[in-house]
Amino acid sequence: MSRKTAPTDATPQERGRSRRLLGTLAERTRAGSSGLVLSLMATALVSTAFGVGALGRSDDMSDGAAWLWNAVTKEAVHVNGGNAEIDLVASLPEAGDGPVEVEQNDDHLLLTDPRTGKVTSVDLNDLGFSGRLELGSGDYGVVLGRESAVVIDRAGGEIKAVDPATLQATGPALTLEGPLVGGAFDDSDTLWVGAPTQGHAVGVQVSEGEATVTQTVAVSSPGADIGVTVFDDGALAVDRGGDQVVAMREGDDPVMVTMPAPMADSAMPARTRGEMAAVTKTEDDEIVTLLHPYGAAETTLFPVGRPGSGLAVPFAGRVYVPFDDEGVVRSYAPNGRELDTVTLPGAEGALELQVREGSLFVNAPETGVAAVVDDTGQATLVDTDEAPPGPGEVRGDTPAPDPVAPAPPAPPTTPATEEGTGGPGEAASPEGGGTPENEATSEPSTGPPGAPTPVTAEAGDASVELSWPGAYSPDAPVESYDITWEGGQTTVEGSELHTVVTGLENGTAYRFRVSATNAHGTGPAAQSPQVTPGGEPPGSPGDVSAEVTGNETVTVSWTGAENAVDYLVSAAAEGGAAAPSNRTTGETSLEFAGLEPGATYTFTVTSRGEGGVTGEAATSPSVTMPEIQVGTPGEVAHSVSGTTVTVTWTAAENAEGYRITPHGDGVEIGSETSVEGGATSHTFTRAGQRCFSFTVAALGSGTTEGGSARSTPACLAPFQ
Repeated sequence: MSRKTAPTDATPQERGRSRRLLGTLAERTRAGSSGLVLSLMATALVSTAFGVGALGRSDDMSDGAAWLWNAVTKEAVHVNGGNAEIDLVASLPEAGDGPVEVEQNDDHLLLTDPRTGKVTSVDLNDLGFSGRLELGSGDYGVVLGRESAVVIDRAGGEIKAVDPATLQATGPALTLEGPLVGGAFDDSDTLWVGAPTQGHAVGVQVSEGEATVTQTVAVSSPGADIGVTVFDDGALAVDRGGDQVVAMREGDDPVMVTMPAPMADSAMPARTRGEMAAVTKTEDDEIVTLLHPYGAAETTLFPVGRPGSGLAVPFAGRVYVPFDDEGVVRSYAPNGRELDTVTLPGAEGALELQVREGSLFVNAPETGVAAVVDDTGQATLVDTDEAPPGPGEVRGDTPAPDPVAPAPPAPPTTPATEEGTGGPGEAASPEGGGTPENEATSEPSTGPPGAPTPVTAEAGDASVELSWPGAYSPDAPVESYDITWEGGQTTVEGSELHTVVTGLENGTAYRFRVSATNAHGTGPAAQSPQVTPGGEPPGSPGDVSAEVTGNETVTVSWTGAENAVDYLVSAAAEGGAAAPSNRTTGETSLEFAGLEPGATYTFTVTSRGEGGVTGEAATSPSVTMPEIQVGTPGEVAHSVSGTTVTVTWTAAENAEGYRITPHGDGVEIGSETSVEGGATSHTFTRAGQRCFSFTVAALGSGTTEGGSARSTPACLAPFQ
């Protein structure tokens, strides 16, 4: 097992600085001090939801722990920061071979596959997969706060609040002037993003299910290249065109700090814990630290001293810098003195660093190895391929070191802590010898199905109708779906994707769990939203329409139904295409993304009342997605000569026209304008306007749109 390492001693001055920083950090709760007490029945449910043996003991589900992605096993593993043990495993077998982005708080876990744009939610209170969202291609971010969750369309400038359990929108989208950069919540549940075209950092809060702007801080001139990191109580914005940064927090005036070097080619993590920020100058292999930005604002510049350094992450008075090619993370004092080296044996690919719950978690997702670093600099190795404890198995808080290496040789159990020592070790062979665990083999993988997420529940009179998508099961056909709820269970054939549960009690709330079984076992459970049979059904939605709005998007719209609380929107596909998952919304329109070229779709809108009671349904006319994909205009620019403003661009593939949208005070020179596909320029006439930028969108046949691009904002001197 793993062994804790001894940190390099810091100087008294460094220890004092470290103590000042640690005063702002919450004390980490050790394993066993408090936790989630589970009954035997709950343990059985966890075994179904997260895989057999997923939970070995009552353990802390949040304090001192983090979820890490393992691309080898296609699982998210819950690592306890106190003892570096794996407590739970959430399997996502449909994930691709690349990285999966992990967002987490104490109640929910969100897993985003950037390759497909699919987001899956795990409800950690009920230990089940609870929602799915298909975002399609594009620059999207899904961000969790303490109580809130949002989907950020960075290119389009949209921020939409969503239910973290179901991932469905809870209110209309907030539209800012895109593109947006960054995006993370501080501890007050304020989301901070950068809006470069305006030169602003923007604070957003979610209230009653709707995202609204609560703070706007000018941090640079319009059109500047800015970066944003979010503190525990505010944010820090960097203007990469100069040497200044701006710190901001609620209740205080913004603070501008001059850095000891230009900020060109600089980068910061999306989230920074504590009172020290670290800015990585990627081209120069240098780090700039900023301590107490709202007070003394102490800054230091130091070289890393080696090529190949990654994004620096501050933690507990030190700066941790990954070196992906070496599979190590080196730590530095704020003055640049090199301290410890944490080596991850056999690590390959990108190293991910995150600070959570009083620990630094270092993860090599491509090779299934990780380490936990505590606030004194001690590192403990974690093997994320290791199976979690089985039922009844209890592991100690601190594994005892093995002073004598047994035969045959085991993998190194201690990350190196001395500079220049340690290095990738040999992977242990599985029992009986053979291929190392992380080495690819020609044998096909076999395993149980994935979770059939999302589960839709429609309540009626003493009954609930359930439906779900087919579970991901490439290794064997799904033989059956098992449905459980408090007080009952039923099973349907693997070819069935819905069932009606009868004999329920009107006025009683129910939640249902659906899991799939194939020849290799039963997969994780997906759970439905809570529904209550027996309420009064709402009326029918009217005038359902579906409009193709992009290469892979359709917007469905309808008129509201009397007494409806929300609407269930389902899709049917023809021509061999897969239908997207069911969606719910409280609005009267909804966009479906990720649709297939040439496929034909129809959409059915069902009204729902209190408790999920189903009303009548209405269906849209069918729509066919275009076979021809429209590209994106390139090299969008504008020039000003006297009273003439000329916008230019390079042609987009298959475009039949272009839409030009003015921004800044340039909106006064003319409204949004469309031109035919052969054009690559358009001219506006100005009067006294000074600030301009333009977005050019490619248009296809009908209402289809391709991509869009924007010129760099610029302001001119006044007319003489």
